[in-house]
Amino acid sequence: MELVKNYVKKAMPSLSSDQMDTLMAKLEELGVLSVDDLSLVDPEDIKDTLPFIQCKRFVRAVKALEADSQAPPQFTRPGPSSTPEPQRFQLPSTPPETADSPSQDTYSVPWHKFPSKVMDELREKKYIMGKDRREMVRIVAEDYLHKHPGRPGRQKLRELASMIVGQYPASFKLTEPFGNKPFAKDGSETVIRQLEHRIENMKRPQSSLKRRAGGENSTKKRPRNSDLYGCVAWDPITEGTVCREDLLSKRDDLKRAFQTRDLQESSVRKLMTETYPIQREILNDADTPIGVVKDEWPFLFEVPHLFDHASKLLGFSVQNKLAQELSKKEKGINDFLDSKGMKTGEGPIQLICGIAKYFKEDSYKLFDKKEISADPEVELPVTPCILVRGDQQFKIALDGLLVNDHITSPIVALSYVFSMFYVCNIQYPPEMAFTLEFMQRVFFGINPERGSKAEKKGKKRHFIPPQKGQTLVAELCLSV
Repeated sequence: MELVKNYVKKAMPSLSSDQMDTLMAKLEELGVLSVDDLSLVDPEDIKDTLPFIQCKRFVRAVKALEADSQAPPQFTRPGPSSTPEPQRFQLPSTPPETADSPSQDTYSVPWHKFPSKVMDELREKKYIMGKDRREMVRIVAEDYLHKHPGRPGRQKLRELASMIVGQYPASFKLTEPFGNKPFAKDGSETVIRQLEHRIENMKRPQSSLKRRAGGENSTKKRPRNSDLYGCVAWDPITEGTVCREDLLSKRDDLKRAFQTRDLQESSVRKLMTETYPIQREILNDADTPIGVVKDEWPFLFEVPHLFDHASKLLGFSVQNKLAQELSKKEKGINDFLDSKGMKTGEGPIQLICGIAKYFKEDSYKLFDKKEISADPEVELPVTPCILVRGDQQFKIALDGLLVNDHITSPIVALSYVFSMFYVCNIQYPPEMAFTLEFMQRVFFGINPERGSKAEKKGKKRHFIPPQKGQTLVAELCLSV
């Protein structure tokens, strides 16, 4: 806010120190984060901080300074001759899946595909936030990958971001570091990061969220070992055409019941159990986005039905198992971490964060404590993630989508997010692979003789470091 304060001083040099502090506090309360946001403030918004005439004078001074410092380009609604000329750059051409060889192709940002609301905000120099920004990033990423199938390197994304930010700088620039992470002042680094996340999501069939292709008319591919890892009913067989049609009819009944809420819970659970085979079909299909799965099987993402599905898939109750093991082992783990100078807070989530710290991993890949709507720069991991909103408020996100926003127990939240790795065939992210494997072996007793659920990073697959893992287990007198 220091740049904002300097701008306010320039607009109203006669304000006393106390008046300045009061005004700045009010602006922060209103959500002013940058100099551009000042243009959205009306006299009525700050009438409690200054005499009303002074409020009007402040607003007028801000607008005058803005007009002096930047004469805005005149744009009209996009049309055949009014669309601003987009910047262009030469992209290296690549065979599919590599984006490093030279190319003569020219790429331009598809401004014409943006929603009119977003284009209006860009022309009005409004800061693009939340849903609008994510939609903009989605459009650019999809358009780019359609024209250049290979995975772009960071330099290509930097060029893309520069084109976007350069065309409408006022809508992206940041005036100070956001949180504790450094960002380029023009906001391009943020756009780069968001494009990276989006493309990682879209290229999922070749990355960490890849699921085996399946379905009635598709050629089945051999599942990866990590898909089958720990599962006892990964690909149940649906026999007979009549049986299948009956299951599809029950699926439709469940979709209607989710909207009308006219089925008793026991009836829903019965139908969900009966349709388990075709639930696995869509979950094992690598080409089906999580959003589509949620539309087709909305009950699946409700706590009781996800746990029922996970119990059938893994052969045990995930929630009950975690609760039992924590009651036996939580104190011992806390004592061990405390002896290593890694004292944790109270509760199972703090315990998992402590284990991650012991393994020198980044718990942000599993836990996020920032509210999405309040932080437009937050991009969630594509892997399952718990959004911690308090001691008894948790949300679960996957693929950047909220799949459950009404969990009140930390044990339920941990059980839910762990189940999602297996239900949706998702590999452990490298940044939390040791911690998740520790949970898998010590809390859930999933101990296959070979293989790992961890995603490869480069040519290496992540396993618990033998010395650290054995030390922790030995000191706890646990068996894995």
